[in-house]
Amino acid sequence: MPFSDFHIHPTLKCLFSENDAATGLTQLSPWVAIDKSKIPFLLKCCTEFPDIIQSQGNLAQIAATDANLVCVALHMPERAIISDSLVQSATNGPLQAYLQKKRLDELNNGNPYLILASDGLSTLINALQFGITDKKVIAIAKRSDYNEADNNTLHLVFSVEGCHTLSSALEHFDANEVTANLEDLRQKVKVLSVNLTHLQQSDFCNHAFGMQFLSNDKFKPTGNMIANSGVQILRYCYQNKIMIDLKHMSLGARQQLYQLRGAPDFAAVNQPLVCTHAGFCGISFSEMPDYIFQQRKFANDGYTVLWQGKPVKYGGISPRPSFNASSINLYDEDIMQILNSGGMIGLSLDARILGYQEYEEETNSRDDFPMETEYISNFETSFFFGSGGTVTLGSAFDNDKVLGWDEIEDGGKVNPAVSVYHLKYFMAHVLHVIVVAQKNGYDVNNALKQICIGSDFDGLINPIWVCSTITDFSSFKDQFSKSFVQFAIVSNVALPVGFDIDQFAEQLFFTNGRDFMMNRLDVLNA
Repeated sequence: MPFSDFHIHPTLKCLFSENDAATGLTQLSPWVAIDKSKIPFLLKCCTEFPDIIQSQGNLAQIAATDANLVCVALHMPERAIISDSLVQSATNGPLQAYLQKKRLDELNNGNPYLILASDGLSTLINALQFGITDKKVIAIAKRSDYNEADNNTLHLVFSVEGCHTLSSALEHFDANEVTANLEDLRQKVKVLSVNLTHLQQSDFCNHAFGMQFLSNDKFKPTGNMIANSGVQILRYCYQNKIMIDLKHMSLGARQQLYQLRGAPDFAAVNQPLVCTHAGFCGISFSEMPDYIFQQRKFANDGYTVLWQGKPVKYGGISPRPSFNASSINLYDEDIMQILNSGGMIGLSLDARILGYQEYEEETNSRDDFPMETEYISNFETSFFFGSGGTVTLGSAFDNDKVLGWDEIEDGGKVNPAVSVYHLKYFMAHVLHVIVVAQKNGYDVNNALKQICIGSDFDGLINPIWVCSTITDFSSFKDQFSKSFVQFAIVSNVALPVGFDIDQFAEQLFFTNGRDFMMNRLDVLNA
C-alpha cells in the first residue's frame, strides 16, 4: 500500500562523492545503501554512528516501501559541517568512498546553488545514469501527474531546507541572490516550502540550536529574530505561494513571523505554516522556566546555555516517554499557529527530537535527571525568561513532571528488537496534538488531518528503533495501529467520538500528506 513522507533526503549523502578518474573513486548511487562495514571500528563499537550514517531512505528503499509520493528536502550542508575536522579526517579512511576530500572542497568553496541545480537534481531524477531501468523518478508539477497506483514511479515535490542552499557561497548571504536562485529553481521544480535558516548562524534569521555531534560556535545561536533581509525572502515566498517551514527558526524568530503574518501588508499573501519534520516540547512556552534546571550566560560569546529537564505527560506506567523541550521543537502555541493557519505538521522519526533518553550508567552529582543542553542567543533571552523581574526556575523538577534517571533505570534495558518504548515516544506526540487541540477549542478531527510523517530520513538523525529505515513503514504502521488506543487509555486522553484507528493510521501514514501536497500543487498552479 502507498505511504507518503513530508520531509526526506534521499540524495543528501550522495553530495559528498563524485566520479573522479584520478583517484578511481565514484559517486554514491542514490539507489545503493551505504556499506556500514566501512565505518571505523571505534565509531562502530562505541557510538550510534552506524545508525546515523546508514541509508535510512534512499531511492531504492523508498521504492521498496511503496512510498511513491514524497517531499524531497533540497539541502546543502553548511560550511561548519563540511570543514569540521571529524568530517575531514574521515576522507582518509574507509569512509572516503562516501566522503571524498576533493568533493568536500568543491562544496566548501564552490557555488552551492549551482551544484544543487545541476548535479543535485540530476542525481535525484535521472535513474538511468545509475543503471535503474525498472523504476522511474519524476518531479510532479500538478495533481494529474501523480498516479497513486503506480508503484514503479517515485513522485516528488520539493522543499528547500535553509536559504544558504540558494546562495553562491556557504557564508555571508545576499537576499537578492537567494530570491533570484529560488525563482530559477521554481522554473525547474515545484517548491512547496522553505526554511529560512538551518543549523548554522545565518544572516537572514536566527536559528534554534540543533547540532549535537560537532562542536563549533557557529552552531550556537547569536542572532536576533528575522533580519530585514529575511523578511524580504519571506515576502517573496508568500507572494509566490511558497510556505515557510518553522523548523530550525529560533523562538524569537517564530514569534516575529506570527506578528508579521498579522500585519496588513501580509494579510493578502499569507500561506499556511508548516513544520515538515517536527518534534514537540510537550509544554507551553510560558511553562518553559519550570523545566530549566540551570542557566549560564556567556556575555562575550553572545549566547546563554540552558540545561532543561524532559517533560513527561503520557504513558501511565514507568518508564514513561518524555519530550525534548528545546526550542528547536514546537511549543503548544506553535502547534496552534500551524493548525489555525491550515498548515501541516510532519512528525520526525529522530529519537532525540522525539524526546528519547537512553539510560547512562554514570552520571555526575548534579544529574538526578537527564538534561537536554540548549544554547540560545542573548538577544532572545526575554522570550524564555520574560523582560523583567526574577523568574523562578525548575519547579517541574519537584512535581514529578520531568523524566528521572531512576525511572529510566527501573524500566530496565530497552530492547531495540522489541521497540515498544520508542513507539511510545511517537504515540505521545500524536496524543499531544489531541490534547492541545482540545485545550484550545480546536476541532480534534481536523487536527488529526493536519499531521503526517516527516521522517527526515537520510539526514543526520538517529532514528527510533520501531522505524529505523523507511522500509519499516509497514510494520511501524501496524504496531501503531495495535497500540495507540490502549496508550491513549492509560494516558487518560479521550479520543474523538467515533475514532477509528485503522482509518486514522491510513491518514497519518499516507492520505494526510498526500492530500496536503496535492492541495498545495493546486494552489501553486492557480
